[in-house]
Amino acid sequence: MIIPEYGRTLTSNEWQPVIDELLDGRHIILSTHENSDGDGLGSEVALAVALKALGKEVSIFNPTEVPPNYQFLRETFDIKVFRDRDEESMQEIYLADLLVVLDANLHDRIGKIWPHVEFAREMSKLRIVCVDHHLEPEDFTDLTICETYASSTGELVCDLITAMEAHTGKVLFTADSASALYAAIMTDTGSFRFPKSTPYVYRVAGLLVEKGANPELVYDRIYNSLTPQGLKLLGLSLSSIRIIEEGLVSWLFISQEMLVQTESKLFDTDLIIRYLLSVPTVKVAVLIVEMQDGRTKVSFRSRGRIFVNRLAGLYGGGGHMNAAGALLKMSADKAQMVILEDLRKFVHEEVKE
Repeated sequence: MIIPEYGRTLTSNEWQPVIDELLDGRHIILSTHENSDGDGLGSEVALAVALKALGKEVSIFNPTEVPPNYQFLRETFDIKVFRDRDEESMQEIYLADLLVVLDANLHDRIGKIWPHVEFAREMSKLRIVCVDHHLEPEDFTDLTICETYASSTGELVCDLITAMEAHTGKVLFTADSASALYAAIMTDTGSFRFPKSTPYVYRVAGLLVEKGANPELVYDRIYNSLTPQGLKLLGLSLSSIRIIEEGLVSWLFISQEMLVQTESKLFDTDLIIRYLLSVPTVKVAVLIVEMQDGRTKVSFRSRGRIFVNRLAGLYGGGGHMNAAGALLKMSADKAQMVILEDLRKFVHEEVKE
């Protein structure tokens, strides 16, 4: 497992074990975490395009649907949703000889796909590679590259494809795959405003633009994409925001009743959390969503060097210093009580000091 220090990138030699796995693979499956985001999706699409150019049989299978604001990525490469008990979905996994997990370093992050991966691993020679940048990677793969100080998995995949080009002597970037990686890096850096937006990240973004990425189009597709239902949910939600802990925390709970009333979906909540940090005094934003299956989804955002991934880690989740989340296997009422208690301790220790 390679976890390099901040302020550097992986060398071609350090990427070589991954390149060897990719070149040895014939039928390769790419996947990312549940409730996929721009980083996971953009990284998958760009790597799939590169592998296809190398003559590989490549499929993308994810555990959950692609959110509406990322549907444009499917125009570059087909992104399939894994269906339990669907013969075609299962056969894809069982026939593959390599699974590449992107932007997820815990096995349960790929949800309902994992039991089939375990079975395929036992029955065949399926190998697993993980490329990620989150903290505390789990040992569930044959090879893991986890550069925890990278801005995004997209940044790493850009470096990987560049190393693959040098190794194979083939052009593996296209304008569309460059746009996919630009989407990955842009979203995971909060449009280049989070602390990990280093000079190197800007150079990578510039390189992708040189290769044909369209920043204006990517931004417009992702952030100007509220559905009519999502707009109704936003209007209803804004009146429910609470500012607590002496103005340091904004808190919003979205119930199933609110989702039903506005005919909105879970993915419509993803663009709402950015409004919770719009008050200058707020250092931590909390969005809690009651899910249809009885679980509770919580998302955290923060300003400055406030590690909300530590909060998410209390509930088996994770993420970045300024953006993290978790799924709690408890009712929304109980989850709110638990989170509020932990949040008050966190604010006292991490924010008020």
